[in-house]
Amino acid sequence: MLGVLFLFLCCFPATVTAQINPEPPPLVRFTGSLLPLDHPKPAGLSTLTVSIKEKKWRLHLTKVEKLSGHDHSGTRLLQSIFPPHLRLTGPAPLLDLLRDPAVEGKPLTIEGHLYVGDRMFFVTIVNTPPQE
Repeated sequence: MLGVLFLFLCCFPATVTAQINPEPPPLVRFTGSLLPLDHPKPAGLSTLTVSIKEKKWRLHLTKVEKLSGHDHSGTRLLQSIFPPHLRLTGPAPLLDLLRDPAVEGKPLTIEGHLYVGDRMFFVTIVNTPPQE
């Protein structure tokens, strides 16, 4: 039995390596705006429902950029999120920015790591336009 295992490991090292070192979650940048859930969905725009603690928004996306990983297609990445709902987590100051009612409808960029299987987005950067 031990000999068969040794032979398997020698003949298929790529299989074993792939299982030990999975690809990390991709770094993704979403550009768009947060609107209330009851806001009408504009035609032609991609949207996601996002939950930030108890607050829910509709994220209207104008751009999706996959900044790491093998496939750099933001469109394909969006299609893999089904149902189109993400739970946002991360440092409290960043989440508080996104939960603030003042952010509603304003353009913003959110960057972080996307865990597609868990439909979770770990926020690392939030860029909002300067206050007028």
